[in-house]
Amino acid sequence: MRHGAVLMVVSVGLVAASALSAPAAWAQEEKGQYPTAISVVGGLSVGSSVGSRFGFGYGGDFGHGDGAAFAVGGALAHDITPRLTLEASGLYLDRGSSAWSADAGLRLNLKPSSESLVPYFAVSGGLYGQSAETSRLNPRSVDDFRGLVAPLLPGRGGRNGLPTAEEIRNTVDAAFTTTSSHGTDGMMTLGGGVVLSAGPHVFVRPDARAQILFSGNSHVLGLFTLNFGYRF
Repeated sequence: MRHGAVLMVVSVGLVAASALSAPAAWAQEEKGQYPTAISVVGGLSVGSSVGSRFGFGYGGDFGHGDGAAFAVGGALAHDITPRLTLEASGLYLDRGSSAWSADAGLRLNLKPSSESLVPYFAVSGGLYGQSAETSRLNPRSVDDFRGLVAPLLPGRGGRNGLPTAEEIRNTVDAAFTTTSSHGTDGMMTLGGGVVLSAGPHVFVRPDARAQILFSGNSHVLGLFTLNFGYRF
């Protein structure tokens, strides 16, 4: 976790230093007429579920879901300068029982933010939380099942008559214990995208990030989103 915080501080510092040490011509660039933007976010989270010190899932794994999961949320951004944008976002992620992420950081715009096409590099830091449900076999269930099938085994003593459907259902229901786990880890994101303006107020912003999660061992998820936004 300490190494993750150091990495985040260094990355944010590099972005800010790049903006502050830009050529003098940057200082002459004007801010856009509408420096603040709000957007709705949708997309996919890709990668393996997160191993966690909180002991999620079987064998201490943070859930079991691999592959892709949908992500939905919102973002708020404000242009500090034409080349530097402050942004905060929050997402719900369909991982495990549920997951969420919240982060804030900087976007280094490779063109002035007032232009109609603005590619950028982004870095942020925040939190990632996830809930998971774990089903574990009850040790006593082995004896319960043995009692049910004993009448079906030749030469074995046991109960009189075959088990009823209700008895079988109750035994199966009691065989597994389901527990819920919750935990939150530090997170850093690195990536980039491009702002595509469709007018003075409306824009679309495809974005690709690596979400680096610091939970004992670092884990990385890919996040690919599309922002539909409004400037004001």
